[in-house]
Amino acid sequence: MTAYFDTGVLLKNYCNEPNSPDAISLILAESAPLPLTHFQEAELRNTFRLKVFRKEINSSTMAAAIGLLDEDIRFGRLERTVVNLENAYRRAEKLSEAHTISTGTRLLDILHVVAALEIGSIRFVSFDQRQRAMAKKAGLTILPR
Repeated sequence: MTAYFDTGVLLKNYCNEPNSPDAISLILAESAPLPLTHFQEAELRNTFRLKVFRKEINSSTMAAAIGLLDEDIRFGRLERTVVNLENAYRRAEKLSEAHTISTGTRLLDILHVVAALEIGSIRFVSFDQRQRAMAKKAGLTILPR
């Protein structure tokens, strides 16, 4: 199974941010299609809108980013992948109980780790140090190294 990309990494493919060139290199290093869970897609779309609210981008840039995301889905570069929510929440609670006190990981970040596990990914791509720590404790190989 291909790598699971945290939304923060995927975002950098659609919006110019620090580490965008690194994120794009990591994305291009994987074979298409990349998995796209409901968590990732919903968070991406919401983040585009938040960037307008924060005045980091304008509405036309947001529309272009959403259009590129939709194009990646339509042309098979990203493939919508279903995660069983009941299993994911149960597994997230176990990871939280075991590791949140030591890692400080937020729930949505834990849900991304769980989604990676649920779809059979063995590699987890993130720049977020707390999320990387949780993914490592969950048994995933962390990228970038």
